[in-house]
Amino acid sequence: MLVELTIENLAIIDNLSLEFDQGLSVISGETGAGKSITVDALSYILGGKVDHNMISHDKTQCNLVAHFDVSNIPKARTWLKEQSIESTEGECIIRRVINKEGRSKNYINGQSMPLHALKSLGEMLIDIHGQHAHQSLVKDTHQRELLDQYADTETNLQEIARLAKEIKQRTEQLERLKNQDDSMRERVEFLNFQLQEFKNIAPKEGEWAHIVEQHNEVSHAEEFQEGISLSLGYLDDERGVLTLLNKVSAQLSALAKLDQKFQTYADMINEAEILCSEVTNDLNRLDGIEVDEKTIVRLESRMRELNDLARKHRVEPEDLLKKQAEIEAEINSQFLSEDAIIDLENELKAEQDKWQAVAHRITQLRINAIESLNPEITAAMQGLSMVGGAFDIRLLPEKPYSSHGQERVEFYVRSNPGMPFYPLGKVASGGELARISLAISVILSMKSSLPTLIFDEVDTGVGGAVAEIIGKHLQELSKGRQVFCVTHLPQVASFGHHHFAVSKSKSKDHTETEIKKLSNDERIHEIARMLGGVKLTEATFNHAREMLSASHSE
Repeated sequence: MLVELTIENLAIIDNLSLEFDQGLSVISGETGAGKSITVDALSYILGGKVDHNMISHDKTQCNLVAHFDVSNIPKARTWLKEQSIESTEGECIIRRVINKEGRSKNYINGQSMPLHALKSLGEMLIDIHGQHAHQSLVKDTHQRELLDQYADTETNLQEIARLAKEIKQRTEQLERLKNQDDSMRERVEFLNFQLQEFKNIAPKEGEWAHIVEQHNEVSHAEEFQEGISLSLGYLDDERGVLTLLNKVSAQLSALAKLDQKFQTYADMINEAEILCSEVTNDLNRLDGIEVDEKTIVRLESRMRELNDLARKHRVEPEDLLKKQAEIEAEINSQFLSEDAIIDLENELKAEQDKWQAVAHRITQLRINAIESLNPEITAAMQGLSMVGGAFDIRLLPEKPYSSHGQERVEFYVRSNPGMPFYPLGKVASGGELARISLAISVILSMKSSLPTLIFDEVDTGVGGAVAEIIGKHLQELSKGRQVFCVTHLPQVASFGHHHFAVSKSKSKDHTETEIKKLSNDERIHEIARMLGGVKLTEATFNHAREMLSASHSE
């Protein structure tokens, strides 16, 4: 329940604080006084889009505070607990500070919160029926939302919206894969042709480096032979390196007997002699290499094969096996794509089956709701002086796998007995739309579990006896809950348990709106003013007294 509302620097309200009770509270005032500012303020507090021009022109920011009692709203208490927001004895204070740029700071029980948190909490506290609700009533999306609100399809709608999104994504992905299929086949044929070339030539790991080394040896055999022979001569002749090293070693060994330090030099010479002996043995093994023309031809032919294949694929010869592996991997991936199409088709079918199941549940919930709503709204319409009028909600086929089920929702209405039903937007006048909208709002609100309902000039376009019936409906609706109604009709205002009057005062350089809770005498005067006339007579005041007395006689 809304306990208190504080408004600072909003429009032409400088500073205002109002306290509220249960029952029906009506808000009235002259045209242009700002009767709906309180509704605007509550809308902003609960996360609504802000018109920054609503901030008082000479102020930098406005401050809006709503104090709620949520002790009898378990859903709201649970939400506060989940958000780790402390609440003492069901107290919930929502505050929003908005600057001229439209940016705001938001608080719940003093704790800074994002804007979406205010919206989430607000949906558990208040339901606002705006003064232009009847204008949106002709839109099929709004009609569907109203039916679904009554049918309680929210959980199923969330599920079907998720499924519809997944079906759309998978369908688009499947189309892309199938469109690629023809070009994939051509690509696979080309890749298989390339792979066969690799298999025919059959490059091996390390082959290129090996044949380059072999070719280098046989193609320079004469140079190798000549160099090896000369080197062996230098090493192994009578006056060669080995002989000389042997002599040096003997001399140093003799000196070592006289001075031990020469032994180190002798050891070093011995090591050199050993190394030279090993080189000599290796060169002797290599001595005698013959020039083999057939081997050269064979090696050069193989090198050309590998080189041509490498050049064709723009790689180095030593990277041919890597390129072959890439071709094989791409071929395998094409086969995987075909498997992916099959898998995706199976997944899509499974999602579509799930969608059908959820859509069927939604349809059944809507049918059940329609069976109840049609007679209730028809009765409410006739109670609002649309005698012989009737209401009919119809479910029409929708394109498959939509995000809101397998049917469109359309409201049909009959204004007079014996006439056929037509779509609501094509036959209802503005006044009829307002009454039908009100009938729907009242019926839906009776099912609502929200503790506070606000009707902002929903009585537009009606008057007289119809206005009195509207007042009765709102008073009945307020039993056990809190209902606000912004109205310009005395017949409606007279049914309120509490009455607030909005007035505008002007000075030379300042205009300000004031809202005051009326006493019984003040209320009689306000009802009399609303009844009209240039001059308020005693008869007008008596009429106002009679209206108030009749409205609260039960």
